[in-house]
Amino acid sequence: MKKISVAFFLFFLLYLLSSDCCLAKIYKYKNKDGTWSFTDDSSVVPDLKEAEERDSLRTELIEDLHKKLSETAPPKNKVEEARNATVAIKNSLGIGSGFFITQDGYILTNRHVIQGDEAMLNRLQKMLEQEEAQLDQESQLILKEQERLEKVKAFLDSQRRRAPADLLSVYLMDERNLDAYIARHEQRKEAFEKRLRAFDDLKAKMRGSYANQIVLIDNTELSVSVVVTSYQYDLALLKLYGYKCPFIEPAIPRQLEQGTLLYAIGSPLRLMHSVTSGIYSGVREFGGQSYIQTNAQINPGNSGGPLVTKDGKVVGINTWKVVGPKVEGIGFAIPVTVALKEFERYLGQFWKLD
Repeated sequence: MKKISVAFFLFFLLYLLSSDCCLAKIYKYKNKDGTWSFTDDSSVVPDLKEAEERDSLRTELIEDLHKKLSETAPPKNKVEEARNATVAIKNSLGIGSGFFITQDGYILTNRHVIQGDEAMLNRLQKMLEQEEAQLDQESQLILKEQERLEKVKAFLDSQRRRAPADLLSVYLMDERNLDAYIARHEQRKEAFEKRLRAFDDLKAKMRGSYANQIVLIDNTELSVSVVVTSYQYDLALLKLYGYKCPFIEPAIPRQLEQGTLLYAIGSPLRLMHSVTSGIYSGVREFGGQSYIQTNAQINPGNSGGPLVTKDGKVVGINTWKVVGPKVEGIGFAIPVTVALKEFERYLGQFWKLD
């Protein structure tokens, strides 16, 4: 009978804890001696106020961005649905693009969007070093010419009126030419120093710490955190905390056929949330890495944005393009499967693509 009474009490207690219709709230807490107890008196429960405040704050922060953006910028097709999940990324380096890949706020983008392009930085540094070496050579030539002209002038002064007229004429012409050369040299030197200061500023921005803001389709600006950057690939993973987000479902790039329509979404030249179209041309290898080739326009600001199918599924992350006098522009994107594998630790629970 005692066992039945204990069982009944436990059943009744569980019923009270789980029932929506009970009037009193039952609290479970641990005593100082480490044993668990139950009570309906909240005043005896340690740290209850702090826990309730945290729960309340957590509830308030969960805002449904998907619902909000569907109302403020209602999509008419799957591509526009993907557009709503695309963001502009602003920082001290400029503007790039990215997109939500999960509902809880993970964002894929290019590493150079948030850190700058190290390869470009190295190229600029090499160019500046070559320019500095050229200026040093010019300075040496100027010193040698000044020394030569000083000797000629000393000779002419020693000859006074007996100095050959043709030698004096040549000296005066060489002096004017040297003055003009020095003036041009000083202009080049001033321009170089200006470029050097700009380079140092860019390098400091790229290697320093700075805030990243995202801009949604309705122009809402929110702060995001950098979760991780890839060492091997031009990829980065950001996160927006406290929001339920629209997101783009990934597709397997190798299932694409040549001629398949693709759409590049991003903010090229500060034209927010623009969409350009092209076709799938194939997968190319550069430096041991695979890229999706397309003729969809990928301009500055598009970097990090999604390359999607007509069904609104992302196949790649827009990264760079080739331009030239005889090239209209060939775009390249990192396959989304590469990004999912690279950040599997964070995204593996959401997406499993073979």
